[in-house]
Amino acid sequence: MKFKQKYMKPVYGVFISVVAIWSTTPLAIQWSTLGSSFSFSVASRMLLGLIFCILILLFKQQKLSLDKQSLANYLYAGAGIFITMSLVYYSALSIPSGLISVVFGLTPIITGVFSLILLKDSFYSLGKMIGLLLGLSGLFMIFKHSFVFAETLLTGLISVTLAMTFQAFISVKLKKINSQISALETTTGALIVSVPLFIISWFALGGEIPETSLKAALSIGYLAFFGSVIGFMSYYYLIKHASVRVVGIVPLITPIFALLLGSTLNNEQLSIAQITGISLVLFGLAIYEYGEKFLKKYRL
Repeated sequence: MKFKQKYMKPVYGVFISVVAIWSTTPLAIQWSTLGSSFSFSVASRMLLGLIFCILILLFKQQKLSLDKQSLANYLYAGAGIFITMSLVYYSALSIPSGLISVVFGLTPIITGVFSLILLKDSFYSLGKMIGLLLGLSGLFMIFKHSFVFAETLLTGLISVTLAMTFQAFISVKLKKINSQISALETTTGALIVSVPLFIISWFALGGEIPETSLKAALSIGYLAFFGSVIGFMSYYYLIKHASVRVVGIVPLITPIFALLLGSTLNNEQLSIAQITGISLVLFGLAIYEYGEKFLKKYRL
């Protein structure tokens, strides 16, 4: 009882911080590209994030694990960061920030599919299948509207969907590797792998240092420290000390806050078709996470 009470208050605080960071990250990504190229924005963010991680390691007098399993963990996590973030930053040039959060809200569902394929986890329950179909139906509705509305919007949606799918795949792959290292080590090792790739990508796309606005510079700094370091470590703490039910709430509510922030702070507007699709995605995610418990409770 005392052990449970010891961790309850920190869990509440960490939960709020994860929701706040995940809700604000899509908008901060859009702002970080103002007057700047997306390749420069993401490369500078990750480089700063790596510097923060190294400073934390030095402060804690902690070294990176360099065994074979840990190196594989860094390699896959680094590839995940590079490909996922490159696609997300590219998509931010053409789609509303709130829509990015909605698409990433499908991550638990797609992770479940990859878990079935790679880990042979149980997936084919009625609640999960209904949630999957509803979520994909909502995403299809958003895509259908975007296909008619604008080609750039469709390209952005395809990019962020690929980013979400690849992140789900990498998370399952890391679970399969099952390296027993801390979130700080994973983050640092992944950034060591990905930062050179981001710099090479930036050079390949011109390698120019743009005249970055104050809003963009502050957004890059926010994303480097809170998005790349604090956010990941907080989520790891939440997974370790909170119940699966609590963790599952995060992707349910962050898209709602992200949409509200995009609307109030960035004048983002959504069509009725997009709102309907978003509602289906969120409802599908809710069914996926909690539908089975509801069916068992009422013996449906």
